[in-house]
Amino acid sequence: MKIDGKVALRRMGYIVLWSVIVLFALRLCFFDMYRIPSSSMKNKLKRGDYIFVNKTNYGGYLSGLFRKLSVTDTPHLNEIYVFTIKKEMPGFFVKRCIGLPGSGIEIENGVVKVDGKAVVEPLSVRHYYKIWYNDLSEVNAEIKRANIDKFENSYRKFGRYVFIALDQYQKEKLKKGIDSITRYNILHDSDRIVVKEAMLKENSLDMPLLIIPSIGMKVYFDQQDCLFYENAIRCYEDTSFHRSGAYCYIKGKRVDSYIFKRNYLFMMGDNRDIAVDSRRYGLIPEENLVGKYMFCL
Repeated sequence: MKIDGKVALRRMGYIVLWSVIVLFALRLCFFDMYRIPSSSMKNKLKRGDYIFVNKTNYGGYLSGLFRKLSVTDTPHLNEIYVFTIKKEMPGFFVKRCIGLPGSGIEIENGVVKVDGKAVVEPLSVRHYYKIWYNDLSEVNAEIKRANIDKFENSYRKFGRYVFIALDQYQKEKLKKGIDSITRYNILHDSDRIVVKEAMLKENSLDMPLLIIPSIGMKVYFDQQDCLFYENAIRCYEDTSFHRSGAYCYIKGKRVDSYIFKRNYLFMMGDNRDIAVDSRRYGLIPEENLVGKYMFCL
């Protein structure tokens, strides 16, 4: 039976139309694709990479309904998420969740601790190191053998050590000709004037204990003088909040405490020593999550 050309064209049009509708619905409600905007997740994800994320439980059109039905998944420690920040910082951000609501997080010489225990870092987490060597040529040969790009990893030679950025996988590959490897921290390192690594000028490798707010958590301002709490309240809870000298005000009324209305998360980049993350822009409300990382395209 011969099919009329107009009928075939109409059928093809219907197929294309429904394909577009289905794809749009999937991206709106369940899955989507995002482009990595910076190098803060290096070496796990690089600037320009495209990633596939699951929006079902977070930023999808039906996620609100799923929350009401109590079938949504809650954020998990060490998982990677896409999220938004605030109106003044448009766009999407991609970081790893390091702290959940109600947990305590602190950073000491680059070591992240949650509830007093050091976090086991994924192999992709990247730090800056000083490699003290016995034989420079052997160290350089080892770096080459490990397929580590010197330029990409900020390689520089100083006296009896090499300055370089490495993730845990790369670090484990280096064996020969090395005397020792020490973590570089610009805040404490005696060679900070010599190294002069511009990207590390404002790194936050030390942070005092911070309890991440959860719904109903009460903060007393005379006990907690923390910028993280102030930013979270002002940006996401009550824009009238402001501090004047030693006193805090909400809607013009002086207050000595605040009860949080949202759950918050602490997000960090894998390029740990230079990433712009919650150490710089503060805590992220749980509802600002857009999707959970699935894989890199």
